[in-house]
Amino acid sequence: MIDPPKTPIDCIPAEAPFSAEQRAWLNGFIAGLFASHGRLGAPPTQAAPALTLTVVYGSQSGTAEALARSFAREAKQRGFKVDVAGMDELDPAGLPSIERLLVLCSTHGDGDPPDNAVDFYRALHAADAPRLDGTAFSVLALGDANYEKFCKCGRDIDRRLEELGATRVFPRVDCDVDVDGPFITWRDGVLAAVAPVGEARTVVSSPNEDVPQRALGPARRVASLVRVLENRNLNAAGSDKETRHIVLGPGQPGPELSYEPGDALAILPFNAPELVDEVIRTAGFEARTEVRDHGETIPLGVALAERFAIGKLTAPVLRAFAERVGDRDWLDLFAPERQADLQAFLHGRELIDLLLAYPRAFSEPAELLEILPRLTPRLYSIASSPRVHPGEIHLTVAAVRYRSHGRDRKGVCSTFLAERAPIGTRMLAYIQENRRFRLPEDGDRPVIMIGPGTGIAPFRAFLEERMSSGARGPNWLFFGDRRAATDFLYRDELLAYRERGILQRLDTAFSRDQARKIYVQDRMREQGRLVWEWLAQGAHIYVCGDASRMAKDVEAELQAIAMREGGLDPAGAAAYLQALRKERRYQRDVY
Repeated sequence: MIDPPKTPIDCIPAEAPFSAEQRAWLNGFIAGLFASHGRLGAPPTQAAPALTLTVVYGSQSGTAEALARSFAREAKQRGFKVDVAGMDELDPAGLPSIERLLVLCSTHGDGDPPDNAVDFYRALHAADAPRLDGTAFSVLALGDANYEKFCKCGRDIDRRLEELGATRVFPRVDCDVDVDGPFITWRDGVLAAVAPVGEARTVVSSPNEDVPQRALGPARRVASLVRVLENRNLNAAGSDKETRHIVLGPGQPGPELSYEPGDALAILPFNAPELVDEVIRTAGFEARTEVRDHGETIPLGVALAERFAIGKLTAPVLRAFAERVGDRDWLDLFAPERQADLQAFLHGRELIDLLLAYPRAFSEPAELLEILPRLTPRLYSIASSPRVHPGEIHLTVAAVRYRSHGRDRKGVCSTFLAERAPIGTRMLAYIQENRRFRLPEDGDRPVIMIGPGTGIAPFRAFLEERMSSGARGPNWLFFGDRRAATDFLYRDELLAYRERGILQRLDTAFSRDQARKIYVQDRMREQGRLVWEWLAQGAHIYVCGDASRMAKDVEAELQAIAMREGGLDPAGAAAYLQALRKERRYQRDVY
């Protein structure tokens, strides 16, 4: 390399037809041009430093975390520096030092923050929360439109950040269970908004990134084909329940799905054929009629079977349908003071109920598809350890069937698996990581697991993993269901674990085997002193199952144990449980 000269060079010769002033100006101009390339004595221009984006997530099942990491990957590809953290890893006192804050937060249950967001949410809403006048922000809120407090946590955080003086650089986007489209809108809008002035990046996404194909999940993962190797009923004859043990293996040559105990499998189901046929027939269409979906021409029957949700009725679908047909009674349900009436109307109804009321509401199939959400993957906790079952994924799935408003109803994915997935069936699936539902790294730690019904699934995986890894810490399982004779899921396996000393304690609660119903929290109360002793010895405690009742009752009993056995007052007991959460010793996989 030739060293640049120490003094400027006259590029315009003296004999050129310019005045001295003109020649001096031109020499300076040309020197400036070359200086940007490190020549003519000027130092080379330094590239602008990459902007830093701080991405924080509040996640219960792993979706918000997966989206946060997907956002980070895309942002890095576009030249940004990105820091990603869970809300429990971020000190709210440090928020004023963050220049660009991007928040992804789900709403858990009916308006509650996810477990890893509790402290952050409370600190942000505290009276002494710090001012954020120098912070730019945007929020992606995740929720389920079937709940009255749809996206409440994300909306609360969005409003509170503005109250604290932060500047919203891109409007909040609310996601229903079909997150693909809203996430991409938010991601690309945010990245364009935070680019430096004059450097707004043109977004050019690959086809696999922006087209919401069936083979893509919310974290933009490509799904793999899996094949059913086993599908059997775990309930004995006489049970009023049907719980399937399903074993899946690779559906095609290629790498196996990699997972850890605590992860979930997302399955992309099909709608029930009889429901698809009834919707098409009632709407006055034909299954073979061709429709367009994301640039592809397919029959209407395929679109409604594989791509669009026609099951559980959601508020957006009801509103769009009511506006189309002009049903004033339905539209009145959306008045703010009638939220309870709206939820009561939606409960137990499906799209077919609306079509039966207005059979010819749509003149073209495309008009119907326009108001329908996408058919989304369903998550099931994995019930196996890859150490014990290499190349396989086991699931524990309860078939959902019920009757409402004079019709028999079926869960979309559960009955797909129970009724239409015999051995050999292939389907699309992907792994949903759940990094916040993990066994302790120290195998000597005691483990307490509380999982009634299908909540047993991840704990079957935990026991297999603890056994195969040689973990020496004691294991305690609380399991419950309706009747011991017919509903004791994995009975032989669990009893064998207890006999071999892998399961030190097995406490069961079968609610219908006696006049007074007994649940897992009742068994916890009976063993409260021992539960407290295990916790004092460093035990990790896990809960899996129903969020609306069971998980809340279990938490209330844990708090009662801390008060009764630990001598804490209510505030101290609540703080104790929150400390367990922060230490990752109290983890929940609830839905």
